[in-house]
Amino acid sequence: MSHPARYRNGVRVSERHGAGEWTLEKILLAALMPLGLWIASTAFTLSGQGYDAVLQWFASPVNAALLAATALILFGFASLAWKVIIEDYIHVAGTRALLIGLVNLICLAAAAASVFFIVRLALGSAPLPAGFGI
Repeated sequence: MSHPARYRNGVRVSERHGAGEWTLEKILLAALMPLGLWIASTAFTLSGQGYDAVLQWFASPVNAALLAATALILFGFASLAWKVIIEDYIHVAGTRALLIGLVNLICLAAAAASVFFIVRLALGSAPLPAGFGI
């Protein structure tokens, strides 16, 4: 048996629209809070240290894995947050879809680049290929 559609101000109301995204946002944010504290304490600990100390820090598999997880969670959360902002303020469907796709692409590229460079540093490689550094 189907339930009759509900309307509010002439707009159909879906009782479950966005519930999964909202839950995922809260889970990602809950994961980011302790990781953010860890990043802050790490930044405080590594400030003033030399290049070799920072490379040694990256060489730890635990540090590299936590940093990569932080990057993935951060860009996943950012993607969802921007999606909500775009859906709320961009009312032209084609433009909205284009912007959401662009934000997702940017967040995916940033997450992939972050993990790539974290792995390179963890393995002891230079952060950039020769000729691209300062």
